[in-house]
Amino acid sequence: MHIDTSRPIAFFIPALNGGGAQKVVVNLANVLPELTDCPIHVVLARKEGEFIDELRSDVQVIDLATKRASRSFFALARYMRRHKPQVLMSSMNYVNIICMLAALLAKRPCRIVLREATVVLPHSGSLFVRFRKNRLIYLMRFFYPLADAIIANSQETLNSMEQAGIRVRNKSAVIGNPITIPPRDIEPRSLEWLPYPRPPFICSVGRLAEEKGYDTLLSAFARLQNGRLHLVILGEGELRESLTRQAEELGIKERVHMPGFVQNPMAVVRNAEAFVLSSRWEGFGNVLVEALATGIPVVSTDCPGAPRDILENGTHGHLVPYDDPDSMAEGISRALEHPAGTPESRTARAADFSAEKIAREYLDRALLQYQMRFFK
Repeated sequence: MHIDTSRPIAFFIPALNGGGAQKVVVNLANVLPELTDCPIHVVLARKEGEFIDELRSDVQVIDLATKRASRSFFALARYMRRHKPQVLMSSMNYVNIICMLAALLAKRPCRIVLREATVVLPHSGSLFVRFRKNRLIYLMRFFYPLADAIIANSQETLNSMEQAGIRVRNKSAVIGNPITIPPRDIEPRSLEWLPYPRPPFICSVGRLAEEKGYDTLLSAFARLQNGRLHLVILGEGELRESLTRQAEELGIKERVHMPGFVQNPMAVVRNAEAFVLSSRWEGFGNVLVEALATGIPVVSTDCPGAPRDILENGTHGHLVPYDDPDSMAEGISRALEHPAGTPESRTARAADFSAEKIAREYLDRALLQYQMRFFK
């Protein structure tokens, strides 16, 4: 197949604020210039976010200046008609629908690849929340089959789409997230929020949000027998106040530290006794792979998403039920005393998701393939 290297490979995402989908775009965009001569474009509804500075200089950022993805139909269609990319890939379900609409508006001038990064969960919540979920799933059922290819970041994500009636298996590929492993010699700028001398601590990384299950983690931590051990949660979010209150009620406030967003979280994780992923569900779990790369022991909930696949059924880390503080406390204790795997086996597993390896899979199986026979 002839590749026109004058036409770009493009990625559409609202902005490059901190988040898993945004990090995937940055990691792919940064490694693709080493693998292809095609120009690389990152198309944004608004040019903002802490990850913008992480893009390499030869990646072109296109600012649609529409502020919101939902207002980007016409601007994105104009971009496709003007720049004629070989392929445009979008991430996040509502953004995927907007991308597909824009492609139809532009009379499909390029290949469209939609990346689904979240398991489609059963309907729950208030009547309004269920209505919104039902509407989104209905739109996914209609628009996703119109794309040229669908990438699911885990087998469970793909299975959940099929179970929700989103029929895309004949044009789908399961490809894990590309992870950039930070150099081992990077040290955290400061750990001043820990007492001196520095106590042993376990660590978690993610938004302070319901899906991350930090309320379960706090309850599990309070059950541990080691009174010298501290807990560090890196991230910011709407549940900070309630989690702080919970730590106080559990009598562990002095040993729980939530310093907010940290530029190089894995530099902190590397100094921990163990890493804990306490999520109720995960799209993929980038931080789980990054933690494996540090070589430290790992505990993860066996939640909907990719953690079981990443840990290869518990070979490289301890799997525990989600929403179960007793099981989590037991898993943390086991990880501290008898960790699953070895530092070498954990870092080797993380290497399976290196940005270069995953980017090659994207090129070979989705971005530059035009025949469905290439999908398995």
